[in-house]
Amino acid sequence: MSSMDTVEIPKTREQRLRKHRDLLVESIRANILPALAQQGFAIVPRTHPPVDPKSVGIFPFGQLRRARPDGGIDMVEIQLMTYQRAAFRINACAVPKEGMRTLGGHRNTEECLALGVHDLEMYACPKWWIWFSLWFWRFRSPAHAEYEKLALRVAGLLPEIEQALSERKLGPHVRRLVLSARLR
Repeated sequence: MSSMDTVEIPKTREQRLRKHRDLLVESIRANILPALAQQGFAIVPRTHPPVDPKSVGIFPFGQLRRARPDGGIDMVEIQLMTYQRAAFRINACAVPKEGMRTLGGHRNTEECLALGVHDLEMYACPKWWIWFSLWFWRFRSPAHAEYEKLALRVAGLLPEIEQALSERKLGPHVRRLVLSARLR
């Protein structure tokens, strides 16, 4: 095996992973983002550059926000898995107009949105923190139709996010994060 062969194998694997991820992103854009838009969410571009450049690849769709009747803001983010893996979860939060108490202290609404504070996460299986993805076999070639089915399935689960944000009731795919700080 020559040195060129050893270089080619990781490149091929990276290209294959990128192709799977690109198909996933395309399917999310075509199916999940329009479903969130129907619920009143709109994409809000980031006003400042991210602290970590890797976060641009993890959150390629930016934040989706909508105004609440009580003056607060509902926020949703679609988070892709790191290292070009084709998997995602959905983060959400209902930020009250007076802000929230976080581990870093009290934050106003704008600070919470800028930091991407969330207390709800949607998974394929929240008990085991399993992200939405396709089963990956070693020699499987990416198929657009399979990623479309996955995105359509997740789009059908979005009412659980709506219910968690408005009624504070958790569906079978939504998990509430408990961020508690020990006071001394």
